[in-house]
Amino acid sequence: MNRDIGACSPRDEDPVLIGEQEGGTLARERAHSPSGESPFAYRVGRTAGTREMRALILLASFRYLTRFQLEELLFDASPEPLGAARVMTRRVLKRLQNEHLLAAHPRIVGGAAGGSGRTVYSPSAAGLKVVRSLCPGLPRRESGSRRPFLLQHSLATAEVALAFQRSAREMGYRLVEWDFDWGAGEPIGGGVVVPDARLVYANAEYEVEAFVEIDLGTERMGFFAAKLRRYLELYRAGTWRLGHVSWPLVAIVVPDERRALVVARLAQAALQDADDVRTAVEFWIATAERVHNETLGRIWRVVGRDGMFTLLPDG
Repeated sequence: MNRDIGACSPRDEDPVLIGEQEGGTLARERAHSPSGESPFAYRVGRTAGTREMRALILLASFRYLTRFQLEELLFDASPEPLGAARVMTRRVLKRLQNEHLLAAHPRIVGGAAGGSGRTVYSPSAAGLKVVRSLCPGLPRRESGSRRPFLLQHSLATAEVALAFQRSAREMGYRLVEWDFDWGAGEPIGGGVVVPDARLVYANAEYEVEAFVEIDLGTERMGFFAAKLRRYLELYRAGTWRLGHVSWPLVAIVVPDERRALVVARLAQAALQDADDVRTAVEFWIATAERVHNETLGRIWRVVGRDGMFTLLPDG
């Protein structure tokens, strides 16, 4: 499970200065994580130059973020209404916009991270070009796309990532790694299936690794059932063994209990036709609300088993 910490770090020792102008008219701030152990560090780079660069890489990696999400990701701390982190985040966004590296989209209502005033940000075409100079693995995509599904899915994914990071801070545990979808498929053979994310979460005694699926409840049942079956195909293919000691569980975050029951039935049907892998592949299902509010509680329904479970044995 080792990853290249410098995957998105500058290629030389000098800090990357976004929008550098003659005479240094744009203010510079050294980027750093207060904890020094951000689970996103291996993608962002622990010394990725300016805080603006770190923000731009995070935005490109998640695709879309609200200002509040970006603040928490940048500073690895819960946002405070009058805190210094909020002021600095506003400055970072303003500088990126001034340099035409950032696009701001109309506020969203409802959904993950929704609410009045929640403007959503993403890199502009120029911003993606800058990020790709440091992150060659970043997939090419239309930077101006504002499709409702992609935007909502990106925000929902960020909320799940932040839920695990918050629980780690509160409990003294660690969100060791968080792979974005464009990186999660690399070590497992992404041609078969590409998870929405991959996480490694640990306390002093246990470590759990999971492929993460974010279900907004908008995908057709046939489409989602096919993706579940592709996980079974991936296990059979064995390519995942090149980057993993053991098979990760598949954690599926759904919008509500009704959808949880639907997905559980789809997973159960897929496993019934897969005697060869039924005991090896586990599908864990929880609602987004409970993941956000009770991350380490008994909130997970495991397909084929009775009761509710925690991700960590003593969670």
